[in-house]
Amino acid sequence: MPTWLLVLTIFSSIVVLAGLLQLGLTKGIKTQTSKRVAKSYATEQIILVDYLANCFGLQSAGVWQVRGNGGLVLTNDCLHFFMLLPNKEFRVPLTNITQMTITKSHLGKATPFDLLKVTFQDEGKEDSIAWLIKNPRNWISTIEQIRQKQNS
Repeated sequence: MPTWLLVLTIFSSIVVLAGLLQLGLTKGIKTQTSKRVAKSYATEQIILVDYLANCFGLQSAGVWQVRGNGGLVLTNDCLHFFMLLPNKEFRVPLTNITQMTITKSHLGKATPFDLLKVTFQDEGKEDSIAWLIKNPRNWISTIEQIRQKQNS
């Protein structure tokens, strides 16, 4: 067997194996987060959900905090993030949100993708959190619609 063919075969095998590993991890994250969300919310309470959200951290926790994957849920009264590892939850009441923006970085971690950044009041202090989620602009417009309905 020529060397180039052996190298190509090994490289192809590694790429396929990495893809299968990623697929398995993604499925596992989605399964675990959907179970946790289902324990807290009935289907009809959920307006938007992303079971593969990636949290870029809570500003008040600083740059050295553990960031991670989990599920982000929007209900009529809050944004609720269920982080897998470590097993944590963050809940932001919609009434506490002061600003929502699209950004490419948060707490020194940058990405080429759009992040949903939510700035909010927590016990009289300003804080923020950002997530990599599908269609963050849709999340902003949906939250704005909910808040408008609540204020009218």
